[in-house]
Amino acid sequence: MPRMLQEPYAERDVADVETYVRDTVDQISPYLASDEQDQLVARGVVLVRRLADALPPEQSLADVLQDRLGNALAVYRWRGARVRSERAQLASIHAA
Repeated sequence: MPRMLQEPYAERDVADVETYVRDTVDQISPYLASDEQDQLVARGVVLVRRLADALPPEQSLADVLQDRLGNALAVYRWRGARVRSERAQLASIHAA
């Protein structure tokens, strides 16, 4: 899968954020369609940036990501699936 970012994005002690996020996405959902995988990777990069901004300078970003990123992306994916399901139900009701 091609990179989304043109150049590697390093943040604190994570040398390549996109690769880190892609590896996490592959671990939580290895059989996703490429468009859904790209959405999760983009969301993950945004989450990493927000976490890095919120942490004190001396705290390891990699340690925080290890504990939180996979769960955060799994919840994001679950919520997205629920919203798509609700929209499909509404569309079928309106079509009838």
